[in-house]
Amino acid sequence: MTRRRAGLALAAALGLLSVAGCTGSGGGASAGPNAVAVKGGTLHVLSTLDLEHLDPARNYVTSSQDVGRLIYRTLTTFTAAPGQAGGTVVPDLATDTGRPSDGAKTWTFTLKSGVKFEDGRPITSKDVKYGVERTFAAELPEGPPYARMWLVGGDAYKGPYKDPAGLAAIETPDDTTLVFHLKQPVADFGSAVSLPMFAPVPQDKDTGVGYDSRPFASGPYRIDGFDPKKRLTLVRNTSWDPATDAVRKALPDKVVIDLGLDTAVVDQRLIAGQGEDANAVALEPIGPASVGRVLNDPQLKSRLVVGDSINTRYLSINTRHKPLDDARVRQAIAYALDKDALRTTRGGPIAGDLATSLLPPSLGYQAEDPYPSKDGKGDPDKAKALLAEAGHAADLTLTLDAPATTAGKAQAEAVQASLGRAGITVKIDEISSSAFYSTVGNTEQEHDLVIAGWSPDWPGASTYLPIVFDGRLITPQGNNNYAQYDSRAVDTRIDEIAKLGDPAAARTAYGQLAEQIAQDAPVVPFLWDKAPVLIGPNITGAYGHITYVGRLDLVSLGLRK
Repeated sequence: MTRRRAGLALAAALGLLSVAGCTGSGGGASAGPNAVAVKGGTLHVLSTLDLEHLDPARNYVTSSQDVGRLIYRTLTTFTAAPGQAGGTVVPDLATDTGRPSDGAKTWTFTLKSGVKFEDGRPITSKDVKYGVERTFAAELPEGPPYARMWLVGGDAYKGPYKDPAGLAAIETPDDTTLVFHLKQPVADFGSAVSLPMFAPVPQDKDTGVGYDSRPFASGPYRIDGFDPKKRLTLVRNTSWDPATDAVRKALPDKVVIDLGLDTAVVDQRLIAGQGEDANAVALEPIGPASVGRVLNDPQLKSRLVVGDSINTRYLSINTRHKPLDDARVRQAIAYALDKDALRTTRGGPIAGDLATSLLPPSLGYQAEDPYPSKDGKGDPDKAKALLAEAGHAADLTLTLDAPATTAGKAQAEAVQASLGRAGITVKIDEISSSAFYSTVGNTEQEHDLVIAGWSPDWPGASTYLPIVFDGRLITPQGNNNYAQYDSRAVDTRIDEIAKLGDPAAARTAYGQLAEQIAQDAPVVPFLWDKAPVLIGPNITGAYGHITYVGRLDLVSLGLRK
């Protein structure tokens, strides 16, 4: 599970998986050389996770967003394609990717003709405006912060439940036109409106927090039934017009997503590939215990789809907790962490490359390593020396928040063991996957350490460093800055970079800022992800999409004839 979303560039070569017979994200997998997808049938998705949020105002987790793209549409979206092409932003509800004016401080969008909700009513500009306004409501935390950050008056607006007059910064001069007024130039606003928060919501169907279980469909599928932690069933939205949608293929008649399954069970079912599991895919990567069997069986390996991503997994350190407010203690943790052990819990080299910096090389950045160790296994002696210097040679006990999943527990125990070698005692707090980000995103409930991950919302570092490290974006609930890192110098530099007109200069500046932040060690990166996902023998159109951390792009899947 990864907190937001993927941005977009092709990762490095597949390393271990570059051998023949394994499907990389550069091409789709099918059920055979002559397999032809047909319209119809039931696609089964087997998930080890629950869906944290389906409400588009709160949907800011990659797995939930992958599912959400089946249910609702946004002004723009990412194209349905493997590899680097998947990072291309294309029109969705809108006729184009936006028309900037006033130095990119004003953005205008026009809705396509013929776009409708599941009950057949036309989607209007007011529905999109209302959907964005809901993201300001205190009752609906955890979504992206961009509306608050960028829209004029967004810092004071409290959402439509408390201020039904609405936000003046979003104009709807007619039913098909939206005009967004920003307080600063945003060159990539056309990419920002691909997020679920820019999905339309009809006001008369809004049930507040209850909307999470039954968002109103604008995409090819509507919710037929949802039992949280157990099953989500989607059926065709007959009001969806494929002529208005160049992205979603909508081949299956029904999509059934089973939730909260054990990783071993998912792997066993897909390895067997019998009955309805022949028409199934995994939502998450295979478990480490299954890697050897799959790689050594040519037939199984032919059903392994490896998706690239630019997601970085990291250990976040709560800088507001003593003695973690001391940079030397955080640096000691950075030296002590056994990154190779953490990767092993996810399957070894198949899971990705050891991370040494937050910004991955696939974004064009150098792989700096401020806290080196041999083979990424940690340097407990260096860590002990720093702890002694900070006055904590033998008395440091920390609590680690981790998802209560097989993978989450294994990662937590790897952290516990590696920090233990440096004399740090780690207690593990397991949190249900359905509430994990809601819990660690609550600044009062979050403990000392959090296993997390981050992918940019669209290409580049502009949605990476600001969201993860801007102290002004720390919120009591829905917080994404798990380190609660608050540096006035860093915040000032973020503002300066945002004003740069030259994208190349901004990219260089973000790289320099990332190196500066790394010296403070608010997080310890440990893995640049890849996602090896098993599919059933009847599945067609499968490829890993970098927007969804290399998971399968659900909108393209079908069943063979």
